[in-house]
Amino acid sequence: MSRKLVYAILGGAAIGALAWLDPIFIPLVLLGPLVSGFVVGRRGGEWRYLALAWTIGGVSMLVSDWIANHEDRAFHAAITVVMVALASAAWWGGRRLTARRGRIVGQAA
Repeated sequence: MSRKLVYAILGGAAIGALAWLDPIFIPLVLLGPLVSGFVVGRRGGEWRYLALAWTIGGVSMLVSDWIANHEDRAFHAAITVVMVALASAAWWGGRRLTARRGRIVGQAA
């Protein structure tokens, strides 16, 4: 198993756990994908691991809330799609900005 895959799985689990903290839920699900997507895109990271992390985070929110509260399945399914879409759009924007400038941020010239 690759290191990137392990990081994506652990990151997704952390996202799912952090979602239980109500004060940070909205910033986590709206700003988190945008910031992480842009950073990963600018640094030349792979989209699939970013998308996997946010998918795991969303699915873990869905499953844990379903088990604990027996509710919100459709909401968490929808928010998972939104988080992956936001992360993907931000990743694309970061990659475009990097391509326009001609190099990946954080890599030696």
